[in-house]
Amino acid sequence: MKIVNLNTTKTARVYFNDDNSFTLVSYSTPVITVDADGWLACNGLYSRTTIRHIGQFMRAYTKGDYFDAKACVVNNLEYNIYTGEVRDRV
Repeated sequence: MKIVNLNTTKTARVYFNDDNSFTLVSYSTPVITVDADGWLACNGLYSRTTIRHIGQFMRAYTKGDYFDAKACVVNNLEYNIYTGEVRDRV
């Protein structure tokens, strides 16, 4: 497993797993998970700071933005970071 700080304050980290999946953790809460096929699931929007972390993560690791992650939460969807495709959350 590889761990990368998302920001300089070290309150958000991205955990890269051996199976090519990865997870955004804001403070100690897993917020976004991306499976090995690129399907992103956002678990919630949480605090104002976590919303900022989600935006940073989306800009750094996907072709989308915060609003794509928010739509996933609101509509119970998953977003493919490689193709931009959207589907119902499995």
